[in-house]
Amino acid sequence: MTRRITISLPDDVAAYVERTQSNTSGFIAGILRRKMRADDLRARWEELGYVVTDEDVERTRQRLAELPPISDEQHARNLEWLRQFDDDGTAAA
Repeated sequence: MTRRITISLPDDVAAYVERTQSNTSGFIAGILRRKMRADDLRARWEELGYVVTDEDVERTRQRLAELPPISDEQHARNLEWLRQFDDDGTAAA
């Protein structure tokens, strides 16, 4: 079942979606599902005594950005490994 809702996006975000996606609703739903899974994972970690803050995530992103880039081959292997955790069988690029 689906519900129709209307959202407003900043011009640059709307232009990106229109330029890169053929199914805007599916694209946004996928992003929101990813956010829901991340929130659920954080809640599970918290139940186990591990609290992950937005600052922790940003610090890790910065550390990763400083690493040398990986090869396309390694990226493909990483995506293949990640697919085992994805509900619909596709890993986000």
